[in-house]
Amino acid sequence: MIGLILVLTPGMASKDLFVYADYGNTLGVHGANPYFISPHQAAPRDILANIDVGWSNATSAYGPVWNLVIAFFALLFRDHPLPYFYAYRLLGLACHLVSIGLIGSILRSAGRSERTITLGIFLFAWNPLTLFENALGAHNDIFMGMLLLLGFAWCTYAEKKDFTRLKNYGPALIFFTLATMIKFTSLPVVIFFFMLLAARTLNTAHVPLKKMQWMQALKNVALAVTIFIVLSLLFYAPFWIGHSLKDIAHSFAAPPSSTGSENSLMRVAVNWLKDTRSMVSSDSLITRVATILQSRNLWNKIDTLVMATCVLVGAWHLWHQPTLRTFTAVSLGTLSCIILVTPWFYSWYIIWLLALAPVILAFPPLKRTNKALLAFCIAFSITGFATYIDLSFLPVKYFELAIRYTLTVAPPILLFMLVYLRAKSQNIRVED
Repeated sequence: MIGLILVLTPGMASKDLFVYADYGNTLGVHGANPYFISPHQAAPRDILANIDVGWSNATSAYGPVWNLVIAFFALLFRDHPLPYFYAYRLLGLACHLVSIGLIGSILRSAGRSERTITLGIFLFAWNPLTLFENALGAHNDIFMGMLLLLGFAWCTYAEKKDFTRLKNYGPALIFFTLATMIKFTSLPVVIFFFMLLAARTLNTAHVPLKKMQWMQALKNVALAVTIFIVLSLLFYAPFWIGHSLKDIAHSFAAPPSSTGSENSLMRVAVNWLKDTRSMVSSDSLITRVATILQSRNLWNKIDTLVMATCVLVGAWHLWHQPTLRTFTAVSLGTLSCIILVTPWFYSWYIIWLLALAPVILAFPPLKRTNKALLAFCIAFSITGFATYIDLSFLPVKYFELAIRYTLTVAPPILLFMLVYLRAKSQNIRVED
């Protein structure tokens, strides 16, 4: 009921659904390639290109699966804005409901009690941020989250069979791959899946190093990687045919999300330099620090470093404990770190975390790291709303974004540290 109310709410907190409609119209109606031709170039007189101010002159930042989905809607609604307004919201609500069912299925399949199943479902289903961003905002992040949950749900099925056989793990790999074809941020989950498959084949937790089946592990991982690459190319190929490698590489760097900044420490630095240019000396320490932090190139390197570090840490844990619990924890932890350091952040990105957080409850007993991750995700779902706060009444304008950014990221980090440090070293059960 709450979801339907939000679907029918006339107000909007984001115009993303019209961005989707504009790109879908570019591909589905005008037959233009959204990775190389902007909506304004394809149809400058369409009403969607005029509504979609800010993104109509940019090429698509979304994966090919999402571009195909929005092209289908465009074939139905063409350039009429109103149908999109409800269609994307209904799609967001539908994905929200399917995700609820998947969370319940995962927890039930893992043999958790009704109390734990209810808790896991409520963590996602009744979370104000998920309802707000899925049913009202209609963001494609819930579509990605649903695909991730489908992958984890199939993993729990494969766990009861022989996980290392293609017929058992194959569907999970396909769902994870499709998630990366919505947004590339799902890629760490795929990488950890390959690691889990290798570790399970080698049986690293019980078999001595010299007796491990290295050749079989290599074959399994090579096959899984091949499936991922082939499936990805099948979706991308129609968009890439006729374009050079240089143009293809440029298409990934062209969207504003690949060059700009929003709701991040980088954006705080950019705004500080812009707003205090005539008031603060260029030689002051804070100005020098802000000058360094405003570089997107720097943040790209930080992103790469954080990603590499998380992958290495995750690999170490999966080697020693090749279980679905470890796979879930390292995936959730890595996505959390990516969100914290990304220079381009919006509150609906937290949906990635909220979709996976309840899955941790499927694998008790909870260790303090997992408990701290749950606390972090719940806190983040509350502070994420801080990005919407209007602080224009403040007398010092250049502190507005800094305050919003601090209110958004500081409490979840502090709560994670508090829970981690105060939790007992022994395992903490969540069962009745």
